[in-house]
Amino acid sequence: MESTPGINYLVCATHRSGSNLLCQALWHTGLSGYPQEFFSPTRAEIIAAEHRLGIDPDADYLGYLRALRAKRATPNGVFGGKIMWPHLALFREQLESSPGFDATGKDEAALLREVFPDVRCLWMRRDDTLRQAISLWKAKQTNVYNSLQEGEVEAASEPRYDHEEIRRIVERFRKQDAAWSTFFEQNEITPFEVHYEAFVDRYEATTREIVDFLGVEVPADFHVEPLTYKKLSDGVNEDWHRRFLELEGTAAS
Repeated sequence: MESTPGINYLVCATHRSGSNLLCQALWHTGLSGYPQEFFSPTRAEIIAAEHRLGIDPDADYLGYLRALRAKRATPNGVFGGKIMWPHLALFREQLESSPGFDATGKDEAALLREVFPDVRCLWMRRDDTLRQAISLWKAKQTNVYNSLQEGEVEAASEPRYDHEEIRRIVERFRKQDAAWSTFFEQNEITPFEVHYEAFVDRYEATTREIVDFLGVEVPADFHVEPLTYKKLSDGVNEDWHRRFLELEGTAAS
């Protein structure tokens, strides 16, 4: 198998959209980089230390990104990252403060392409934004954001239903998803769309389609490893979903 040089891609998402599942599926191929939420301002310093980059992201953000690109690509030259909508503007702000970097007259899309040449986009979406919002509100209270954390973190509090907070999160997710749509359209980017609800039902086929979209060459014996994440949604999520629809006067579909 020949090396695939310089392939860069970003998983563009909103929180609790299933992006962790997608990133794990791509990670497990062994051919598609090791995508993480590298752009989170609360995680950049942790990631730099975890991967021993020897760079302070706050002092040299461009150096941080370049070091990540060099160190966190798979041997075939493929690099992947995950970026949430709110982090796109922060990406620009941090680049502007990087020593020797001139961002004058460049929008976010141009900056992404400059740092990650020929970058390709995967758009992770969740059709049911109500369940997505419930998932986030519950995670904020339990401190459990994925099944690998169960039993390893201390709950912030017993999860409680809050109708107005869930409604605010629903609207926030809808606005962010619309913002991604506008971003792609305005910059003539055609992303590979991944819908969470369909992905969980056919994750192996979808992962293969994404690898093909990225232009990654695969060996004849290539196969997609099973996911290790487990579903966190339980009776609490279902009860909140029912209560929300009842209070909104909306019949469940």
